[in-house]
Amino acid sequence: MNSLRPTVLVTGASSGIGLATARLLARRGYDVLAGVRCHRGRQTVQDEGMQNLSPVWLDVTRDDHVEQLIAEIRQTRPDGLFGLVNNAGIGPPAAVELSDIDEVRRILEVNTLAPLRLIQACLPLLRDARGRIVNISSLNGFVALPMVGAYSASKFALEALCNSLRVELRPWKIPISVVRPGQIGTPIFDKARTALQERAQQIPPELGYGYSKLYARAAQFNERGARAATPPEAVARVVLRALEARRPRLHYVVGADARGLGLVQSLMPTRWFDALVGALAGASPSPAVPERNGAAPATPPGAGDGSPAVPLDSRKRRSSWLALVQHQARRTSTSSGAPNSPR
Repeated sequence: MNSLRPTVLVTGASSGIGLATARLLARRGYDVLAGVRCHRGRQTVQDEGMQNLSPVWLDVTRDDHVEQLIAEIRQTRPDGLFGLVNNAGIGPPAAVELSDIDEVRRILEVNTLAPLRLIQACLPLLRDARGRIVNISSLNGFVALPMVGAYSASKFALEALCNSLRVELRPWKIPISVVRPGQIGTPIFDKARTALQERAQQIPPELGYGYSKLYARAAQFNERGARAATPPEAVARVVLRALEARRPRLHYVVGADARGLGLVQSLMPTRWFDALVGALAGASPSPAVPERNGAAPATPPGAGDGSPAVPLDSRKRRSSWLALVQHQARRTSTSSGAPNSPR
């Protein structure tokens, strides 16, 4: 390790976005500390064969790991920390009603509280080096979708913390950038495949008519995403840009899917957007909802509650909107030549 090189800490660096980011930063000459929490991840980082890429034991949910790492950085990197990249995250899919509370708590711990823990611990070192922070959020950090409610909640909360910190840290001129990737080619698809298969079998029989199709459609989208996902190296390049830009952007959006869906949401009325997402996700209202105790089925949203109903020809209109937005997203991607856009 060359002490003259700026030091960057990357969490969750054993695979996917974290590994791609650590590798790219090391190739650009940074002194990279790659956070891992298993022997396989440590070996993966070591196999890169770069002296300025060092695996460090780091379970982001454990105070003792963080404290030990900060003490080590203080001792070996007296110039402080130039960059903190909060990447570690988890996102098991589940319908909100069927989500296990302990699992939701774990998601929030890893995706929201752990970045806060690292930021609080690293800020003195970042002040010493006049460094900056890059937090990996998600498309689901600004668009909440079915089957990822807990994950979206954790990323929305992370972005809220960033919004506050961005202003609070102005006296020290510490920039905070949020990266919002769409579907990225990482092991998350394999984990989601297993989780969806297992959890589809656990749907209570009385809720099967509503959730079975939702889980099946989520599995289909998971397979499509695995085939068409943006490579993690695209996110790594954006992180590098955020670390090196004279005036880094507040938000970077990565992937045509993230740009397109964000544009659709911004242009569509909320009820239309909900109807479109529901149709795609297999969550459209069904006339075959079982009646209970002879009661009539519940009135559909938008009917009889004083709010405007979705027009009968809404399917055609939604298709036109979607085609227009997809075309505009492709034009934006082609003309900019960059894998991100400001938010």
